[in-house]
Amino acid sequence: TKGRVYFDDQDVTELPPEQRDVAIVFQFPVVYSMSVYDNLMFPLLNLKIPKEEKRRRVLEVAESIGLKALLNHHAPSLGPADKQRVAIGRVLIRKPKVFLFDEPLSSIEPDRRVYLKTEIKRIQEALQQTTIYVTHDQTEALTFAEKIAVMEMGRVAQFDTVDNIYAKPNTAFVGFFIGSPGMNILEGENLGDRVNLRDFSISLPSGMRLPENVRKVKVGIRPEHVEVSAKERKDWACFKVETFEDLGKGFGILHIITDSHRIRARSTTWIPEGSKVWVNFPLEHVSFFDEEGKRIRM
Repeated sequence: TKGRVYFDDQDVTELPPEQRDVAIVFQFPVVYSMSVYDNLMFPLLNLKIPKEEKRRRVLEVAESIGLKALLNHHAPSLGPADKQRVAIGRVLIRKPKVFLFDEPLSSIEPDRRVYLKTEIKRIQEALQQTTIYVTHDQTEALTFAEKIAVMEMGRVAQFDTVDNIYAKPNTAFVGFFIGSPGMNILEGENLGDRVNLRDFSISLPSGMRLPENVRKVKVGIRPEHVEVSAKERKDWACFKVETFEDLGKGFGILHIITDSHRIRARSTTWIPEGSKVWVNFPLEHVSFFDEEGKRIRM
């Protein structure tokens, strides 16, 4: 790895970890064999502040994260979600420059995870504290983040706002990785006024051209933007439904096959397997990438 680490304008790359003023919450809750109150008090023990101020901070943090009723409980006897709240409380009470959350919800049971996710979001918004949140869960990333860094092979593929990550991915990898399901990525050929995708083509409007030196291209479109009709539509491509994946709540994913591609499209209408459907890619929702998967700026 290479690069420098800055907090505001201060280069902290060479500083030892204990001097960087970063507080971390780990994937698996870390609590000490003492009461919840003493766990929260622990980071304050060596600080030169009055006892009453320390007590005030503990009670304030306990109130903010719903631990007040558990202050006298033995922390190791708590459930995973409450243990993680204790760990978060110890981070909050320190008032560091940066919070680092390392997949803090992955070990929490699903029913408590939703509640704790809401709590973390509420606390972060209330404190307006710089927070780095590491996760493999896209829902968590999209819920918490003002900006997201998507990593690919150890490098930052894109660091951007949530909207831009989703709508304007820098690479085909980012487009496919973000979303459930991710962006459809179809390989094609640049023919100047259109892109040939073998089974069909996408016409480009007058004045819009891909770079002449880019022959092989990748076309990306998200499933929710693919237009599908069970009735014949002029200038739309005709394909066959392989299967319909029912996701509940009145919608599902159509898996459409062509001779060369598989296309996923979000649909509120069940269409039987083997049925013909007509498909269109609205150009305003299409992303173009070069052969290496880098976004082509139009």
